[in-house]
This record gives sequence, structure tokens and C-alpha cells, in this order.
Amino acid sequence: MPRKDELEIDPQNPPEFIPLEHYGMIGDNRTCALLSPGGSIDWACLPDFDSPSVFSAILDPSAGKYIIQPAIHFTSRHHYEPSTNILVTEFNTENGRVRIRNFMPYAAGRKGPTAEIHRTVEGVTGHVPMHIIFAPRFKNGSEKPVFEQNKFGVMAKGSEKASLSLSANHPLDIDQDKGQVTSQFSVNSGEFHYFVADWGAKTVFPVQSYHSIRRIRITREFWRNWISRLTYFGRYREQVERALLTLKMLIYEPTGAIVAAPTTSLPEWIGGIRNWDYRYSWVRDSSFILRAFFKSGFIDEGTAYFDWILQLIDEPDKNDPQKNILKVLYGIRGEKEIPESEIPLRGYLDSKPVRIGNLAVDQFQLDIYGSLIEAAWLYTENGGVITMSEWGKLTDIIEYVRANWRRPDSGIWEARNEPQHYTYSKVWAWVTLFYGARLAAKLHLDDIALKLSQEAMEIHSDVIKNAWNPKKMAFTASYGSDHLDASVLILLELGFLEPGDIRFKQTLSAIRRELSAGKFPLLYRYLSDDGVGGEEGAFLMLSFWLAEALAISGDLQQSTEVLESLLQKASPLGLYGEMLHPNGNSHLGNFPQGFSMLGLVNAALGLENAVHEIKS
Repeated sequence: MPRKDELEIDPQNPPEFIPLEHYGMIGDNRTCALLSPGGSIDWACLPDFDSPSVFSAILDPSAGKYIIQPAIHFTSRHHYEPSTNILVTEFNTENGRVRIRNFMPYAAGRKGPTAEIHRTVEGVTGHVPMHIIFAPRFKNGSEKPVFEQNKFGVMAKGSEKASLSLSANHPLDIDQDKGQVTSQFSVNSGEFHYFVADWGAKTVFPVQSYHSIRRIRITREFWRNWISRLTYFGRYREQVERALLTLKMLIYEPTGAIVAAPTTSLPEWIGGIRNWDYRYSWVRDSSFILRAFFKSGFIDEGTAYFDWILQLIDEPDKNDPQKNILKVLYGIRGEKEIPESEIPLRGYLDSKPVRIGNLAVDQFQLDIYGSLIEAAWLYTENGGVITMSEWGKLTDIIEYVRANWRRPDSGIWEARNEPQHYTYSKVWAWVTLFYGARLAAKLHLDDIALKLSQEAMEIHSDVIKNAWNPKKMAFTASYGSDHLDASVLILLELGFLEPGDIRFKQTLSAIRRELSAGKFPLLYRYLSDDGVGGEEGAFLMLSFWLAEALAISGDLQQSTEVLESLLQKASPLGLYGEMLHPNGNSHLGNFPQGFSMLGLVNAALGLENAVHEIKS
């Protein structure tokens, strides 16, 4: 029997799909690739996060893959080289063991549309027969390439100037009808074999030209130097390191944008329709990630995003004061229009539709304004200085919320039915004015600070009056509603309620009673209709919020129990999807998910801070 972190594969009869939690990710801060322990790259958009996918087998086995694996029955597992994003795949066969190091070279400041995937095959023991299948599919898995060959390897070409070369020091066999390149070779103990896939190369270069040995050393040093800046030294440092290394890979370095996840349409429920494209930068998600970076000592990453998002704030429309001045999400280069469409792929485990783009871009979501103002406050608390020009942009945000906070919105969960007065959104409106006042005070704008503080108190009173349901003994999802929403778990972290507030404890009890998903501490977001339909799993970030809320409220034992339970539910590599099946074993949704990874970071740091406060 293979271990929990192993896969057992017969290359003559490989599985069509594998569990999401078995995937690992590599990246170069422009895009990412997902690899299975079976040695297959099953997802890669090249050269950027939002580019059409070139390898899409995670969504359809016929939609492109790049396999290097033993040609005989094997078990395999992944691990990362410590403190890096270099992914190591280990194969065990009856003939011996083989190791593959997979990485994308980090190239700071790279401007051109290029991307390289390096794979180094090492014979560990014995004599193992290997095979390669290189089968890219351009245009989101829909277009077979035409292959050209020279003595150094092959070039796959598609329409619209798409090209991907594979350099190798082994003979490669082209099958134009099947749209793939194959090769058979053997690895002896102590041998090394190098393979490089290169997007955008004009020809196929010798594999030696890519200097894989030197490039892996540079890449290893980059990741280790970067993570060494982590200021957290608590008991969960290893898990926090992995989460932050993953979050770092979600940054599109040319602009500072942070994508929510590197994938599209991985389902929130197997066979369901809640399949969304997350390869864009949500203001909300990114602001939470920025918070995690700032709190962990990574100031540059937070500053880069903050500088980028400020440039995207629209001028207020004097003729239409309700017109959004912030989009819910942006393209990674700041695109403000992201049309949504469906493409004809099978979907992961036949979960359709497969979507490209995201219609949520134009919704009115009140909370995103508050998340940006809180991010500005954290920026100043970590050494940043708000210029008066930047204050002008932030003032536009604050004034917009002052004028619009009484309106219903689509909420954090991007409901596609009628807008509501969501409790979560109103609390973030309070955050806008509360932290807006503190920013104004830092700038010695005392009259503005006083005015905003007074109006923040008005919003606070409005929420207390209208969101508290005395029958449910809880803050409910929206004003006048009997439905619960686990997003209100953030009320303590934001400072909206005091840690000992009995109403929060009662709300927490109600959420645990009504929204528990399978075994505690898994939680559903809500049980009410959101206009989308279909089922979903337990939302992981909410359970991390639960751990953090328990820590803030002083229940350190239960906070620790919740956090450690969640750590046990991580993938073998320490990654998380957006959701978990209520059985607690299967990850769901786009993978890996930034929201979940940052939830781990903030929960671990929150617990550490609570422990220090009690000791002091």
C-alpha cells in the first residue's frame, strides 16, 4: 500500500485525474506550473498567469501534458527542497530509484514574454527505464501543435506565434497525428539528464545552453535568501514558510499584482458548476495577502502591490456618485475588463463548465474599499509614508464609502442574486472610516480625522442595531436575516468588537452549531441561496479565521487545537485548496489557493501574538 503522500501508477494504465492535494507548484513570479507526483506537468499557462494554458490535463486528460516518469510500475512522492520552491519528485521502482528536480528559474526584472521549465533527472539507485511524453496544446487545450526538429530537440508551434521548445540530450520521436513527442531512455545510478522547455525561443538550443546546474543554484539561493527575512519564529515556522513561499509565487512581478490562485475552474464540488477563473488580482484577496506579508516581515512585496493598486483607482464620477471607483478584481497588468466565457474542456473529474475570465469584476462590493484603506494603514505601520498625492487617492476611497455605505451590495461571496445589506460589508465600511481617521491623524489632518471617527461610530451603531438578531443570538449574514454567515468571524480581528464581547461568543456558538461542515473545525460559508446553485465544500480560510478569533478572545487551547487540526488537513506538500470536502480528506476549488495560505499565516501569527500578550 502506498503512503498517504505517495501515488502508485502503472504507466500502461495511468489515471485520468489525480486528487488535487497531490499536486505541487513551481513558479517564476510571472506564472506557475502544477506537477503531479507521477511526473506530469498538468497545468501551465505560458508565459503569464493569464495566458492561454499550454498544459491543461488537470481539466481534461487530452488537453496537454508533459510527462517524465519511469516506464515501469512505480510509486512516487513529492517534496520541496527546504526553504525553496524547487519541487523534487521521487520515483521508486523494482529496478531502482529516480529523482527529478523541477523548477522555473527566477529571473528578477525579466520583461520579455519568456518562461523556462527545467527538469533534472537523477539516477539514485539501480537502472530504471524512463519515458517522456511532451504533448502541449495551445489556446487553452484546443490546438495541437506542429512539431519541428533539430539535433538539439523539438519545437512545438501553434497559431498566433505560440511556440514551446523542448531541449534534451536524447533522441525525440515526433508523432504529428497524436500531437506529441516521445522518448525512451534509461537512468543509471549517479547519472544526470537535463530537459528544458522554453516558451518563446526562436529555435531549439542545446540543453547545455540553459546551464541548469547554475540556474538551480541561483534559484535555490534566491528562495532561501527571500524566506530568511521571515520574522516569525514560532512553533509553526515550517508551515508558515511554505505558505509564504507559495504566496510569493502568486505575485506577478512586472506589476506587483497578486493572483488569487494560478488555476481556473477547479470545482468547489465534484461534478458541480461552481467553477471559477482565479488567475486575476482581487482587491480583497490581495489586501489580505499584503497583510500577511507585512506582518511576516516582507515589506517589499506589500509595498509593490500597494503602489500598483493605487494607480488603478478611478476618478469619482460627479454625475454618478454610485459608480464604482475600484473594480472587484483586475487583470495582472491592471486590465479593468475581464469578460467571462466557457471553453469546451471536460473539466476536472467532469465538473463543468470550464470558465475563462470572471464576471464579478463589475459588482458593487463595499468591503474592498475598506480592505484597501486597512492595507494603507498597515503600509504606514511598517515604515511606508503616504504622500499627499496618495492621500488624495485614498480620500476618493473614503468619500466614496461615506456616500455609498448605506447601499446594499453583492458581498464578499460575490452573490449573483439581489444585493443585500451584508454585515461583513458594513463592518468593512466602518474599517474604511476608522482607519481613514487614523491615517488622517498621522498626516495631522485633525479635523478630517475627527469627522471620520464620528461617522465610523455611526456605522458601528448601525451594524450593532441591524445585524444582531436576538432570536438567533448572533450577528447574521445581513440586516434582518435569520441566515448565518461565517465571514463575521473576522469581527474580532478587525477590532470591531472587543475580545470579551458576549455577542461574539454567542455568534461563534451559533456558527459552530449551524455551519459546521462534517468534522469540526470545518465550516460552510453559509447555507442560504446565493443565486448560483450547486454544492460546495467547507471554506478553509474561515476555519483559519476561527483559530485566529479564538486566540484573540483568549481561548488559546482551542485556537491551537483548531490550527493543528487544519495543519493536518494540508496536502502532503503543505498546500491548500480553496475548500475541503466535509470528510476532511479531499481538497476542492482552485489550487493552491492564496486565501487559504494567507489564512494559515495570519492564524499562526495571531496565536503567537496572543501567547505573548498573556505572558507579558
